[in-house]
Amino acid sequence: MGLFAKLKDHRVDALRVIALWVFAIPLIWFAMPSPPTFAAGLGLVLVGLAIRGWAAGHLQRNQELATSGPYAYLRDPLYLGRLLLLCGFGVIGNSPITYAVFAFALLIFFLNYMPRKLKKESQRLEHIFGAQYTEYHRAVRSLIPRLRPYEKRSMKRWQFAVFWSENREQWLVLAVALLAGLVAAKLWIHWP
Repeated sequence: MGLFAKLKDHRVDALRVIALWVFAIPLIWFAMPSPPTFAAGLGLVLVGLAIRGWAAGHLQRNQELATSGPYAYLRDPLYLGRLLLLCGFGVIGNSPITYAVFAFALLIFFLNYMPRKLKKESQRLEHIFGAQYTEYHRAVRSLIPRLRPYEKRSMKRWQFAVFWSENREQWLVLAVALLAGLVAAKLWIHWP
């Protein structure tokens, strides 16, 4: 990987961390979780993490078209996982301010992030994989899973090294655990 690509990756990672904390700080500060909202939100968060973890163990960017694992059912499982994380923390927050932050984050997700990412990513994948990607794109939806797997899916197994080293998903898991732990501590301290 060249120096420019490494710098770009670090810039993207830095922007992700900033975006996470722009959402996380008001969540922690203004959260008024109750046991039911915390449990329901945590359930969504865990499903989101599970989907992302499953996807991250199958995705080898620019090396092969990911059609195994969750990619056999939807094109963008990482984005679906991110959406579920966002929704889960919105439920966990359980206050007018955290709901406002959550609504704003959803607007950014659907009106800016998703359209931009989908266009850029579709163009990149079509350039790399050509007709193979075009056929997959036609058959598999972005965020709404198919009931049956894609017929031409790969049978590749989930790989820990891909999850850990290539996609570095462990850092998101750590950040989510820290954020959930901080809100749980607030629940434990303030709940009667």
